[in-house]
Amino acid sequence: MARLDSLVIFTSVVKANNFTNAAHSLGLTPSAVSKQISLLEDRLGIRLLNRTTRSVSPTEAGQLFYNRCSRILEDLEETEHMVRDLETTPRGVLRITATPTFGRSMLMKIFAAFLRDYPDVNFDLVLAEKNLDLVKEGIDLSIHLGSLQDSRLVARPVARQKVILTATKAYLDEFGRPENLAELATHHMLMVSGIDYAEPRWIKRFIKEAGLQNKEPRFKVNDLDTMCEATVNNMGIAALPLYMVKSHIENGLLEHVLPEVNFPSRTIHVVYPENRYLSAKSRAFVDFMAEYFTANELNL
Repeated sequence: MARLDSLVIFTSVVKANNFTNAAHSLGLTPSAVSKQISLLEDRLGIRLLNRTTRSVSPTEAGQLFYNRCSRILEDLEETEHMVRDLETTPRGVLRITATPTFGRSMLMKIFAAFLRDYPDVNFDLVLAEKNLDLVKEGIDLSIHLGSLQDSRLVARPVARQKVILTATKAYLDEFGRPENLAELATHHMLMVSGIDYAEPRWIKRFIKEAGLQNKEPRFKVNDLDTMCEATVNNMGIAALPLYMVKSHIENGLLEHVLPEVNFPSRTIHVVYPENRYLSAKSRAFVDFMAEYFTANELNL
């Protein structure tokens, strides 16, 4: 235990850059802290800190020792949390990031259902188009659409993102219902651009197969919500995620155009850092989200 205490004292001194502030944070006297550092250096047989009258800084050996000590203490804290969480009810703030469109279209329903089962959990949702650094931003989980590039992250698949062609009944009554991809060349097409998860490579193949490569779309925008609004306002035919338009199709506002055409779907993952132990609240939400899609038969 004495060795562990010396590690805590040493890392506190390095973080504080002087003995006085470290002593204050630990509830010790500066002389007691200085003595512990001296005993540690004597035991290791090497100087760990450069000392001046006002501050201290780690030597090369001290920096190496500090880096390893910090990881040891972090692992110890994480282990304590892991043991403490084994028998506890999920509780506390769960910080999640997702794309704005998915957050608005799907997560509110999932959050509401989750809170009925786990009322002691609070959500902090961060909506962002780009991928965030989960550790740096203090985020527990990320909802990620498509392939994952960062090997330091663990990704659990929870659903598939299905894309369909859709238009309003009013538009199709006026301009006709296409019977094959080639007939789309005679229609007003609406295109999403500039969003990686919404504009996968296969859309280029679709444009070529539909004979649209030389046809300027009637409307192009780099936002899925705006594209959905353009579609429900009779502007043309768009390829949109099923989860965005499902309710519109069910109430008869939109129709599924060319339902026999199957676009490649993308996997929706719940993502977290590989070296982070999942708290009870995080584990509960990951499991709940996967079960939610299965129970509601949502192959998105």
